[in-house]
Amino acid sequence: ALNEFLEEKRSIFPRFYFIGDDDLLEILGQATNPVIIQSHLKKLFAGIHTVEFNDSAGEIMAMRSLEGELVPFKTNVIISAEVEVWLGKLADEMQSTLQALLVECTKAGRATSGGIDPTRYPSQILCLAEQILFTERCEQAIQSSSLSEFLIELESQLESYINIDLSSGSSDGSTHVLELKQKALILDTIHSIDVVRTLLERSVKSTGHWLWQKQLRHYLKNGLCVL
Repeated sequence: ALNEFLEEKRSIFPRFYFIGDDDLLEILGQATNPVIIQSHLKKLFAGIHTVEFNDSAGEIMAMRSLEGELVPFKTNVIISAEVEVWLGKLADEMQSTLQALLVECTKAGRATSGGIDPTRYPSQILCLAEQILFTERCEQAIQSSSLSEFLIELESQLESYINIDLSSGSSDGSTHVLELKQKALILDTIHSIDVVRTLLERSVKSTGHWLWQKQLRHYLKNGLCVL
């Protein structure tokens, strides 16, 4: 009977398959205990190390990564006795928050050619938005035969990322997170520069050219990233 009960809970929230029976029983028995919740969340969600509660510990307001990066949710997740239900809502809110941030970040990037402000968005969203923008701008440059000008823009963007003021972090933890963002953005931009240089060397004039088609391209369609 116990195995059937646990299997029922796992069928409702499949991430419970990631943990053993003892851990699952503890979660089910302490569904609204913030200390217990914190100790098991990292086993259920690879990207979440801890969460931030409101003053009454009845709602989850944000998620924090192992590196200390904090991402506030667009809508708080209310904790209830039905742990499998509110954990499902936590997973949904995590996805919807990141989706909304991606749209917002991409929009901000379209409004500037000097790179997105890395202090405003999570690292994952920054890097993904940059890849979406690179795909858009590179295809425009190919079609308008302006890859040389686009290369200059990318080199300027690289310079801006290299010169990010790491002291703008409000604490040692936020400075460390900003440094990780900087490294990721620099590496991605260097790769983008290499791609554009290759396209220039081969005089690519069409987005249907194999050299462009073989690249991993990111598009934002209806608020979702499409590869």
